[in-house]
Amino acid sequence: MTPPAKIVIADDHVLVREGLKMLLGAEPDLEVVADTGDGAAVEALVRRLSPTLLLLDLELPGKNGIEVAAAIKTDASLACKVLVLTGTLKAETVSRALAAGADGYVVKSEDADELLRGVRSVLAGQMYVSKQIAGAFAAGGAAAQITPREKEVLSLVARGYGNADIAGLLDISVLTVRTHRQRLMEKLGLRNAAEITAYAVKLGLFDPS
Repeated sequence: MTPPAKIVIADDHVLVREGLKMLLGAEPDLEVVADTGDGAAVEALVRRLSPTLLLLDLELPGKNGIEVAAAIKTDASLACKVLVLTGTLKAETVSRALAAGADGYVVKSEDADELLRGVRSVLAGQMYVSKQIAGAFAAGGAAAQITPREKEVLSLVARGYGNADIAGLLDISVLTVRTHRQRLMEKLGLRNAAEITAYAVKLGLFDPS
C-alpha cells in the first residue's frame, strides 16, 4: 500500500490551518505532518520533515511566501512540491509566485474540491492553476499572433507534457518544439511552464478541472 503524501501547511491564520488540516486529514492518501504561521520557520520544517507537498500562503510574517517558495524550489536537495494558496489575484503577485517556481496556485475563495484537485495534480507532477488565476493574464493582442501550431504546443505544455513528449505527439523534432515554446514565451511575455499553463486556461486551451 502506498503511504500517504506528507503535507506541511504554512498560513498565518490559525482557523485556516485548522480547516485545512481537517479537510486534508479526511483524505486517506494525504497526511498533514506539520503546520506553522511563521514564514521564517517554513524552510526548517521542510528540511526536517521532507514533506511531499508544502501548502503555502503568500502573506506570512517573518518571511513572505514568495521568498519561501524560491528558496525551496532552488534547492536541489529538496523534492518538495509547492502549492500556493492565497487570497490575492493581483497579476504582479501571481507572476512573481509562479516565477519563484511554485508548482501550482489556488485561490482561497475556491471550494474544497478545487483545492483537492490542485493538491492531487501537483502531487502527480502536473502544473496546476485555478481558473481564477488565469484572469491575471491578459488574453488580448498578443494572443492573436499565436499560430495554430503554437496553440497546440501551448495546450500540451499546460497538460504537463515535456518537450520530447510533445515532439512525439506532433511528429516534429524536439528542437522545433523548443523553438515554438521560446517564441510563445516571447510573444506572451511568459517566463515558465506555470505561466504558460495559466495563459492556456485563459485562452480556453486547457481546463484544469
